[in-house]
Amino acid sequence: MTADGGATARQANIGGPASRALARAVGVTTWAVGLVLPALALFGDLAWTWSLFLLLTTPLGFVMWWEADDAKDDTVRLQRSGRRARAELVRLERVDPGDGSPDVAVMRLRISGEGVPDFEATYRCDHEDRFTVGTRFVAVVDPSDNLFTLKPLPPTD
Repeated sequence: MTADGGATARQANIGGPASRALARAVGVTTWAVGLVLPALALFGDLAWTWSLFLLLTTPLGFVMWWEADDAKDDTVRLQRSGRRARAELVRLERVDPGDGSPDVAVMRLRISGEGVPDFEATYRCDHEDRFTVGTRFVAVVDPSDNLFTLKPLPPTD
């Protein structure tokens, strides 16, 4: 909850069946690679220290699996109880991640609509030149806790 008693906004993790399947496949592959290294250390010529990668790959696989679950939960919630709203860009920060990937836009939005309480939220995505203060977007919001997205929702399954 916010200081004024309103719900805290959260950017939804949206994904269709293909992106969820890909995330799960990456998670399973990460687990498989993590198991291969100790097996090679035990039965092959690989130094046993390589099996320590299991400590990294196991949690990473779970993170990928849970991300797919979160995407499904958020997507289904917004498909069922989401309402169209208008999001106006009130502040924009362009961030260079420093790793060669595209710049990230950190946008402060004012979101409102019929059946949606007015609130402000932060939205992060790849930066585009069309993002300027005052730009308006179509948002989908679950008014029960201000879960929102600016992405189009995939068709219902």
